[in-house]
Amino acid sequence: MDGSLYYWFGGALVLAALILSAVGVRGRKDWPGSRGLLVGLTALFAVLVVGTAAYGVANAREEQDHRRHEQAQEAEEAAAEAEPGGEEGQGGTQTPAGQEAEAPSPGAPPPPSQGTPPGRGAETDLDVTSPEDGSLSFEPAGLTARAGTITITYTNPSAVPHNIALESDRQAISESDTITESETSISNELAPGEFIFFCTVPGHREGGMEGVLTVE
Repeated sequence: MDGSLYYWFGGALVLAALILSAVGVRGRKDWPGSRGLLVGLTALFAVLVVGTAAYGVANAREEQDHRRHEQAQEAEEAAAEAEPGGEEGQGGTQTPAGQEAEAPSPGAPPPPSQGTPPGRGAETDLDVTSPEDGSLSFEPAGLTARAGTITITYTNPSAVPHNIALESDRQAISESDTITESETSISNELAPGEFIFFCTVPGHREGGMEGVLTVE
């Protein structure tokens, strides 16, 4: 709806009121001189008042409807952006339509795994055993590995129960099951440093069943 009509009606109403005040109040005491003129002026003011009010209400409703439409559109756009796979959904990276992901060139190093911290992607398997007669010692008693995921597999060939545990600065890191005539293992993500592996069966560590793991 054209909002200028509202101002036209309002301006006409004000102008008519000023003219009526100047002519009728200050001009003649018997003004208006006839009943017809009075009815005509009354009708004119009624039309101006009703028209001004009608356009004001119509414009207000139209503005409210327009605002509701804008709010609904903004809510739909926000919901679309929040969905997974949307333009800004959860930070995902999309491949443009019609464009395939580029294959790595021959001889190029594979991309780093997202779950592996830089410089700690090595995986090392180490083997440790103990004497068949059940003596309290590990063979070998010294191990060396690169930083990363280190798995120590312990084989106990004797009937004497043993296990293998790992600690750093007297803080326990992991411990295997206690076994006889079988094997078990522990696996940990380790940074460079020196660690102690030992048997937790009472008296075995004190008897000499421990070793040193050096992580470089």
